[in-house]
Amino acid sequence: MPHKILYSILLLLLLIFASCSNTKYLPAGDSLYIGSKVSIKDKEADKKERKVLITQLKGSVRPKPNTKVAGMRLKLAIYNRSGIPKKKKGIRAWLHNKIGEPPVLGSTVNIAKDNAIMQNVLQNNGFFKAVVSGSAIVKHKKTELHFDVSTGAQFIINKVVLEKDSEQIYLDIDSDFSHTLLVPGAPYNLDLIKAERTRIENGLKEKGYYYFNSSYLLVQVDTNLGNNKIDMYVRLKGDSVPDEAYNVYRIKDMFVFPYYNLRGKASDTDKNNAVLYEGMRIIDTRKLFKPELFSKAILFEVGDVYSASDQNRSISRLVNLNTFKFVKNRFEPEGDTALDVYYYLTPFPKKSIRFEIGALTQNDNRVGSEGSISWHNRNTFKGAEEFIFKINGGFEKQYSTIIDQPNIYNFGAEAALSIPRFAVPFIDVQTYNQFMPKTLIKLSYNYESESTLLRINSYKFSYGYDWKRNTHTEHQFYPFNFIYVKTDTLGNANKLNLLYGNLIFNGIIIGPTYEFTCNTLSDVQKKNNFYFDGLADLSGNILGLAQHADHKTNPQTIFGSNYAQYIKLQTDFRYYRRFSKTLLLANRLLIDAGFPYGNSSQLPNIKQFWAGGNSDLRGFPSRLVGPGTFNEYTLYQSSTYLETLGDIKLEFNTELRENITKIFGLALFIDAGNIWLYNSNPAFPGGVFNSNFYKDIAVDAGVGFRFNFDIFIIRLDIGMPVYEPWLPQDERLVLNKINIEDPSWKTHNLVYNIGIGYPF
Repeated sequence: MPHKILYSILLLLLLIFASCSNTKYLPAGDSLYIGSKVSIKDKEADKKERKVLITQLKGSVRPKPNTKVAGMRLKLAIYNRSGIPKKKKGIRAWLHNKIGEPPVLGSTVNIAKDNAIMQNVLQNNGFFKAVVSGSAIVKHKKTELHFDVSTGAQFIINKVVLEKDSEQIYLDIDSDFSHTLLVPGAPYNLDLIKAERTRIENGLKEKGYYYFNSSYLLVQVDTNLGNNKIDMYVRLKGDSVPDEAYNVYRIKDMFVFPYYNLRGKASDTDKNNAVLYEGMRIIDTRKLFKPELFSKAILFEVGDVYSASDQNRSISRLVNLNTFKFVKNRFEPEGDTALDVYYYLTPFPKKSIRFEIGALTQNDNRVGSEGSISWHNRNTFKGAEEFIFKINGGFEKQYSTIIDQPNIYNFGAEAALSIPRFAVPFIDVQTYNQFMPKTLIKLSYNYESESTLLRINSYKFSYGYDWKRNTHTEHQFYPFNFIYVKTDTLGNANKLNLLYGNLIFNGIIIGPTYEFTCNTLSDVQKKNNFYFDGLADLSGNILGLAQHADHKTNPQTIFGSNYAQYIKLQTDFRYYRRFSKTLLLANRLLIDAGFPYGNSSQLPNIKQFWAGGNSDLRGFPSRLVGPGTFNEYTLYQSSTYLETLGDIKLEFNTELRENITKIFGLALFIDAGNIWLYNSNPAFPGGVFNSNFYKDIAVDAGVGFRFNFDIFIIRLDIGMPVYEPWLPQDERLVLNKINIEDPSWKTHNLVYNIGIGYPF
């Protein structure tokens, strides 16, 4: 009984919140440290600057107070209430040592040290005359630190001078010094000085100064000008800079070891076995790779001036081939101005087999399993081409519900070839960024059986390209897609009192697709992160126009089969706002629209949208929301549709996530959305998209539980309807009908969702 377990967990948490006093467990004569307050007394800094300074100053105070969850010190409460465990193992020991957090005591506070740290923070921001005064306020066995700060005036840069002599390195610094980060009129900032030194280092390494680093630079500050102004002087440290740091280096020889292994054959690392190809010396006695693979992946050429960015991009390109398990390199000086480059590559096993198996659930009480077996060849034609042949299958079976659904069985097979370059006929396309482009060729077959009602066979062939410009953006363009769908109805619908709805499509889908993805989630330190995925999917456009196709008056075929004609656009936008290390607000907006025309009255079933499910509208049955105000149970008091689909979809989700411990987390969520038809269908009254679409938005809310096991995350979401647009206008808001004690209400309204990973 999932809801009984949930109620027990909630009751336990409420008891902890309500009954625990964290101060009564403290050592005699001590107090609980609860945090600090910082007040800036003068107004030398502007309002925005003061706000930033207060955040920095509070962050520098040590120790840190106990962690708060939803405004309460839950971890400390668990630590206190669990007591000292008598055994090293067991629930009590786990709660006390792993989940709980010991109290941060007032006796550990060192005000003098915090004063000095704050003084240093202020000076690093240009407040050289700042004064800090701290005190401890103890009340009811709780200690809070109060700091009064007078910043004084912030020192401003008057001028920045690059001191130089006749050395070439100064000329190279000066040639790019117009881009300096140290600008007259800007406030003094130590972090900005460090960033400027790094900028100069990076610029010099692009010009061949292999041995130069930022520690050889000195920025001297003259604070004796008066009027709170300073002069800055940038120069090298003179005699402490080694001679090689002044030299520009060029690439002399390049050596590539494609089968490097410390336990391998000596011949694999013997430079005498090198084969010269376009200036590279490739030691590949086993003839595993075509030499042109390395000339395309590595951006250096013999005679080139050393460039740090070319080096980093070359390493990244080799790694992204997905053929080599380890990639490393070294530079060896040859004389005063030359470098030999060595690339050591350890390949993955060429061939491998992978097995995967997993369980799944849907929120209409369907459970099932899915598994796959795939065979990989990572170097099919000796050019790091990856060939994958995969067979997969699974089933979904319903164990109990008020809405009966058939069992689902599926089987599929796919052959996919990835080529690490743009394979464009008659054109040699070379790229120079850190990611190797890929040409993708896929052939697949999928079979799905809806018990004894439907059998759907689909065959697909695709040819396209995948490329990245940087770590955040990715493009996928398939100029050619060919899909053939054949749906067999088995004549048992009437016997089982079930309807196919708009699930049936027989014919061909042919046309290009383009997808663009932008993802900043890898920047885990940022407070604000974004994810965007946009897809344009076209079918039958040129063909339909050429044949003057019209599904009503002039339906057309190709290869003896009907074909789909549509324009389909999809957007998935997500915004993540991090408030602390444990608290995150996640949001998702889906705007999807398909426009069938010409040879089609609606999108093909495999291209349509659905609403309701464990990563969708989590308070409604899976795939049975909409279209529009249509709801079979409300209209006809029956539940016979397998699922309902639409041509247009709008959805918004927001979820507040709090990690209580490393393993356990909570979430509160709201989902809103629906699907609609582009053209009217008498089987779905109220299902067409119109100007009043906002009145058709279904809304649910709920609570979620997250269990993070590092390898995967298991989540349990419990949702319930809040707004049901298919009800009469004055009855759609259903909050007043909530009755937790009523078994019938719980059966019809509480929806349990179990999933792997976050919903978005």
